[in-house]
Amino acid sequence: MIRTLIVTIFALSLGLICTHSEVGAQEGTTLTDITGYEHTIRKPPTRIVSLIPSNTELLFVVGAGKAVVGVTDYCNYPPEVKEIEKIGDLMTLSVETIVALKPDLVLATGDNPDEPIRSLRELGINVFVIDPQTVEGVIEALKTVGIITGHRAQALDLVQDIKSRISVLNKKLGALPADRRPTVFVGSPQRTENWTPGPGTFSTDVIQRAGGRNISDELKSGTWGVYSLEKIVAKNPEVILSTVHEAQDVEKSTQSLIALAKGMSGWKNIRAIKNGRVVLLPEDWLLRPTPRMIKAIEQLAQMLHPELFQ
Repeated sequence: MIRTLIVTIFALSLGLICTHSEVGAQEGTTLTDITGYEHTIRKPPTRIVSLIPSNTELLFVVGAGKAVVGVTDYCNYPPEVKEIEKIGDLMTLSVETIVALKPDLVLATGDNPDEPIRSLRELGINVFVIDPQTVEGVIEALKTVGIITGHRAQALDLVQDIKSRISVLNKKLGALPADRRPTVFVGSPQRTENWTPGPGTFSTDVIQRAGGRNISDELKSGTWGVYSLEKIVAKNPEVILSTVHEAQDVEKSTQSLIALAKGMSGWKNIRAIKNGRVVLLPEDWLLRPTPRMIKAIEQLAQMLHPELFQ
């Protein structure tokens, strides 16, 4: 429940298995989702409902946007989703509204409640559930969404671009020893309660691929946890990583946050604040598992290791 609430506020995930011997096949391909549900593709769907913002973004990025007829209240990218019928939020889905849209595919997430998924399937509606928790999981989800919607070629082009950019970063960062990978805390002095991602989460994977080390390594894998100010001070991270909305002035927001923290008890004693090492990324880049994650990895890598990108 805690992870679900966090993801509701920020952004979510996908992941799955292809059971066909040829990944690129369309008609006749059988895919198995994370619930064990098997879906055999007869033809590409023409009416799709997405139950999470990351799914919506994946559908549009592979070229299936014109088939999307329903999205959640939190779906905000790309901008054209604002005009699409809303079916509720992550946890309070309207089965009645979804059924009225007559979808031939509902793309769900592991954090959607079980009951509406079960109800939709009992009504004969095809619900496919994906849930990636890592960068590699997003890549696999991208392939699957491409296959299931009939947009395999575009999906594979995107996958190739992401892998190529990751390869470039690996050549620069792969050999860095641990003592050259700065410790990072995901949070903000502006928050009264700092929920932060632990090991095995999407955001931590982004940090690691950018050449950093998340300080919250004692949390249970795949979860988020609350960090008190005392714990943050004790960990004394070298970098504070927080988020902004994409339209905000990042430089101005960064300087304002540093100035605020320098006047706050506890925060002002942390290495990251003393040295002005605060990094702000658009929240959907860091917290939403979609192809825009590569922008987060690249930008964070440049902020953590500027000497390698001169």
